[in-house]
Amino acid sequence: RKAAADKKAAADKKAAAERKAAADKKAAAERKAAADKKAAAERKAAADKKAAAERKAAADKKAAAARKVSATNQKGPDQKLKTVSEKKRDDRNKLLTVSVYLNTGKVAALISVGVIAAALLVTAVTFIAG
Repeated sequence: RKAAADKKAAADKKAAAERKAAADKKAAAERKAAADKKAAAERKAAADKKAAAERKAAADKKAAAARKVSATNQKGPDQKLKTVSEKKRDDRNKLLTVSVYLNTGKVAALISVGVIAAALLVTAVTFIAG
């Protein structure tokens, strides 16, 4: 009988140890799940914060661009409003731009030399013909 009691006590002890191990395993699994859930929530919060910062930066950039456009579109008292076609023409990409710069002093000198030469030629022709 003592042996049966010892066996029963050993079986009870073994069953209690198994229950304790199962409870410990379950508690560890719950702790791991809670830690994973917390980490996922932190990652989501960080992602949301980053997305909000990006949205704010984009909104600030858009607002700055709008302010710049409105500042350039403000007309002074001597400026007239542009028509739609003028706006399109100004916004169009240009394929070729040609700029010509003239030195007006040189141009005036050449014209005056030409006028004097013509006057001399006309005078010479009148003396030769006359």
